[in-house]
Amino acid sequence: MTASPQPGRNPDLSVTFAGIQLKNPVIAASGTFGYGVEFEDVVHLDKLGGLVVKGLSKEPMAGNPPPRLYETAAGMLNAIGLQNIGARAFLDEKLPKLRALKNIVVIANVFGYTREDYERTIQILNEGDGIAAYELNVSCPNTDHGSSAAILGLWMRSSLPRGTLRSGL
Repeated sequence: MTASPQPGRNPDLSVTFAGIQLKNPVIAASGTFGYGVEFEDVVHLDKLGGLVVKGLSKEPMAGNPPPRLYETAAGMLNAIGLQNIGARAFLDEKLPKLRALKNIVVIANVFGYTREDYERTIQILNEGDGIAAYELNVSCPNTDHGSSAAILGLWMRSSLPRGTLRSGL
């Protein structure tokens, strides 16, 4: 980063994270930012360094029944329950729109209830182009299954099958 930009010039805010180049360090977090494209009328998506799309599973999920949002004096609570369109629909419906954005990094949040669920979801997403990395969602308590944190321990003790993960765009 440039500490003191020259007058009339924009500072270089680019960063590299895990080998992935971002034009700036601003990344929209997964979850309430949806798949990103839902906010294109509110946020200049091309100004972001990247975005992490909401959690994806191998199959679509309806999530929790309403009500799922609760307003409190201190803010808002949500219990969406990992509602999502599924990995294949994401590739067909959302990823092409995200790929059309200029110079934005797409990170996919994935979840499952078994190691095989995570692997299959990532294998499906690997069929598309334009996903730079995966964020593993292992901490959603808003489902009947609860947290998937035990899955993380399994991955820490063993390696994924060859070809499951890829690096770069």
